[in-house]
Amino acid sequence: MNKLDFSISLREKGLGKNEIIKEMEKNGFDQAEMDFYLKKSDEIYLNQLLNNKQSVGPTKSIRTIKSIALFLSFILLVGVLFGYVSVGLIGLFVLWSLVKFGSYRR
Repeated sequence: MNKLDFSISLREKGLGKNEIIKEMEKNGFDQAEMDFYLKKSDEIYLNQLLNNKQSVGPTKSIRTIKSIALFLSFILLVGVLFGYVSVGLIGLFVLWSLVKFGSYRR
């Protein structure tokens, strides 16, 4: 393990700056190396944290489900307008209850 990997691993352990300096002194780093590797390990560790965020994948499937629900509710609304009032209103109530329930489950 080289010195940069060692300083990054200390960052990943969650050690503070003073604790990292103590560990570096134990392993024979001089002051110039400590300053350099502290700065570099901060940059690399923060870049790793920013780049490792999960991409938002499930939103496409949620959008398609909501689009299908919107289309079905439109069909039910047309059914309401043509006289199937009880079936259409009950269907709209159930469908939008499901959409509302699915929207808040994150």
